[in-house]
Amino acid sequence: MLSNPVEALADYLHEVGQPILDLAAKTRRKAEALRQAEAEVARCRRELKQSRRLLMACVKRNYVISEIETADVMCNRNNGSPYWAP
Repeated sequence: MLSNPVEALADYLHEVGQPILDLAAKTRRKAEALRQAEAEVARCRRELKQSRRLLMACVKRNYVISEIETADVMCNRNNGSPYWAP
């Protein structure tokens, strides 16, 4: 098994042709785009987590736990949860 991605190897191959170099460059761009997309997903997950914490804090200030739990049960029933099937 190789220890480096194949796109990195292209620069070190003897008399490699332009089509292989072009494909390696295209593959590097795709890998970079993937890294950026993964970073964006991580950022979105952090923001979602923070937003959910804030929302729960607001809900807890306005409702008692029994009301929140009742709403949770109703949500499960309306979403077709197998735990609360009629």
